[in-house]
Amino acid sequence: MSLLFPTVILDPFEKYRPFPENPTNLIEAHWHEIAASFAFYFVVQNFTRPVAKAFMKDKYTLLSKGVQADFDVHVTSMVQCVVSIVLLVIHLGNPHFQNRLNDPVGSLLGTTPFGAMTCAVTTGYFIWDLYVCLRYYSIFGPGFLFHAIAAMFAFACGFIPYCQPWAGAFLTFELSTPFVNLNWFASHLPAGTFSEKFIVINGLSLIIVFFFVRIVWGLYAISQMAVDMLSSLDQVNKLVPLVILSTNSLLNVLNMYWFYKMIRIAKKKARGVKSTRQAAKEAEKIE
Repeated sequence: MSLLFPTVILDPFEKYRPFPENPTNLIEAHWHEIAASFAFYFVVQNFTRPVAKAFMKDKYTLLSKGVQADFDVHVTSMVQCVVSIVLLVIHLGNPHFQNRLNDPVGSLLGTTPFGAMTCAVTTGYFIWDLYVCLRYYSIFGPGFLFHAIAAMFAFACGFIPYCQPWAGAFLTFELSTPFVNLNWFASHLPAGTFSEKFIVINGLSLIIVFFFVRIVWGLYAISQMAVDMLSSLDQVNKLVPLVILSTNSLLNVLNMYWFYKMIRIAKKKARGVKSTRQAAKEAEKIE
């Protein structure tokens, strides 16, 4: 795998840290990237509205206030997908992750400046995600709130450091998110914005990618990480791996529930019980 992904060690943004000059831990070394990431996604969310009003006009302004807020969040999520995909492709070449079979302890306790930056940027996003889930709890509900908290905790553990080399492996979950967002846009924007053919193709792509990325890879990755954890239990507070494994297992259950919903919706569409647009709308409560 090391031949497929670049090996990047250094953090290109570390030099922009305003303080401290000599950090004593990873939080001090990368706090500015957490803050910058949160601020970036907050700005994207809030700039989406005026841009959408200017370019989409009635397609956006005629939406209810709640749907407009949801639209802004999904646009921000699409931006995050691009950032995450770039980070995961680079971070999969992390030397500690590449060498996990020979050094399972290093795959959990190892750290690199770029790996810490990856965790910082992702943690900043999930802090923003948590803020959104709390502010719009009536829209997103408990499932999304739990997802935000669990993901934020998992990536923040990279500053211990713990599981930092695995960050890229779990960022692969974001490969299914663009299809989720496109499904939401197709179900909420005025009829005709997306063709029926596009909605069907995107829906099938969502089911396929979600299954392989969230279910197959998700279960395999957590099982392999659990094996690695056994090698370093005497070197960390046992509560940390316990919480990570517990929350990740619950997220896997949540992913399987969402996948079950997608299959049910697809069957209804195939039988003609639901229109393409109605089917897309039913699938909106999927992360």
